[in-house]
Amino acid sequence: MIMNPSGLTVPFAILCIVDLFGVYPIVVLPGPIIKCGWFGIPLAVMVFAVQMYTAILLGKCWIIAEEIDPSIDKKNRYPYAALAELIFGNKVKRIVTVMLDIAVFGACIPNLLIASYNFHVLGLKLSADSFDVSPCVWLIVVGIVLCPLLWLGSPKDMKWIALSSVFSVCFVSVLTWIAMMDTQREEYQTIGGPSWNSVALAYGILAFQFDVHPLVLTVQMDMVDKRKLPLVIVWAFSITCSLFLITTTIGYVRFGSVLSTNLLDELSDSRFLNVDITLVTIQICLSTVVSTTALFQHIEHFLRIPREFNWKRCVLRSSVVMVAVAIGEAVPRFDLLMGLVGALLTGPLMFLLPPLFYVKIRSLRRLKIKTSDRVCYRTFPDAAVVPIPVVGFKRLTLLAFIVLTGTLATVLSTVSSVRDTIIYAQFTPSCIMQLLYD
Repeated sequence: MIMNPSGLTVPFAILCIVDLFGVYPIVVLPGPIIKCGWFGIPLAVMVFAVQMYTAILLGKCWIIAEEIDPSIDKKNRYPYAALAELIFGNKVKRIVTVMLDIAVFGACIPNLLIASYNFHVLGLKLSADSFDVSPCVWLIVVGIVLCPLLWLGSPKDMKWIALSSVFSVCFVSVLTWIAMMDTQREEYQTIGGPSWNSVALAYGILAFQFDVHPLVLTVQMDMVDKRKLPLVIVWAFSITCSLFLITTTIGYVRFGSVLSTNLLDELSDSRFLNVDITLVTIQICLSTVVSTTALFQHIEHFLRIPREFNWKRCVLRSSVVMVAVAIGEAVPRFDLLMGLVGALLTGPLMFLLPPLFYVKIRSLRRLKIKTSDRVCYRTFPDAAVVPIPVVGFKRLTLLAFIVLTGTLATVLSTVSSVRDTIIYAQFTPSCIMQLLYD
């Protein structure tokens, strides 16, 4: 494995992952988790644990892939698809590529929607309701403003963005806690038991917000030492999950089930809240810049656009953002889109592919070691035989359980998300529908 002295150190790699998680675990996730009742926190812990484990498996798969085929390092612009090609061939590579691209593209649309909604709210709050610009207009403005930042290359070119974004996450957490403690509720709504709809929506949002799999290998490619990825993942999850648990605990105690999907909507007006909304919006925009790099790098490789900065990159990335803006204008509600993307696409990327990749690539390495041993023994009869690593029964059982459970969760939550999206769209028209009605 070749070291990359100009790449990301462990602290900066952690910042990239924390930036990818962003402020959603603080301002969006607590409400849906609380509405799950007693099952909310266990559900969150289970999804966190599985996502950490399977993300680490992906990183190990890449290390083994470099041992089997050192030339795979040249395919670092699309590492997830490169793994699929090495392990299962071109057909699986194409399927994985499509899933990854749609997942990353679909994930950036809620970012744009929330940012545009927050600008709309800030305009009203800071102008005493006189500056009333529609979120539909703000959506276009946000897309245009983001384009120059999106012209940057890979995560190693965005260290200052990741650093600024993570500081925003920390400040947002503190300001949100202060605003929650200062908000007085006339009535505390008791938290009920879990329902099918609440659990399905919470699972989809959980999977959406903590899915590092499309980007984790891209971050690993830019690291100084790729073998330290597990340390990066554990620290990043620990930081973000701690902020989430503190916010959710305050929500349980202070608000109960009254919290909506956007926690900030339930807080009393104050200077703290205005600053909080501003930082949330900035962080979401910065996080979008980092999280979309995997998508852009793959498309640029497919179109044979050079790695160096050039006008083709600018045109391509700006065009993709404008397509996302156009789709955002047609979406009635951001949390349902989160749930749908998280349920339909995150499940396979998180539950299904990493365990299958790991088992198969261990088998490939075992086969290569056997072949090497035969050659070595014929050439040097007295050479010692290297032990052949295998996947143990306990780990194999765990991986099979993750695959089966993940497949079931993906199917059930996808059906629920599609149904809720269809029902809700009948009552809340999108920006395009509002324009047609007017």
